[in-house]
Order: sequence, then structure tokens, then C-alpha cells
Amino acid sequence: MKTLLIRLLLVSVIFFYTDFSHSTTKATHTCYYKNHPLTLGPKGGCYYINSSGNKTYVDRSYCNCE
Repeated sequence: MKTLLIRLLLVSVIFFYTDFSHSTTKATHTCYYKNHPLTLGPKGGCYYINSSGNKTYVDRSYCNCE
């Protein structure tokens, strides 16, 4: 029982200190379309979140702002 509690504590600490906010593709810059920050989706779609909270897709070339 004591070892189980120690293992649970260890897993909890590791989970708490793990940074899940990083992505496998890190952008070095942020592109904008009409003052909205753009996001490049996992399948390559380029979109921004509109005022209603929905995704609005734009041409992929807008996500290539260097």
C-alpha cells in the first residue's frame, strides 16, 4: 500500500510539472490576417478564430509570413 501511494505521488508530480503547451512545430513568428493571429492546423490549413469563436480559413500563403 505504501509503495502504491509513493508511485501515485510520483506520477502526480511528474504530470503537474510536465509542460503540455509546447507543440511539435514551433513557430518563430506570428502571421496576421485582418488583425487576427493565424494558426496553421495539423493538416496544413491556415485559419483564425473569428468574433463568433469559429475557425475562418484563409489561403495557406497567409501563414507563410517571414
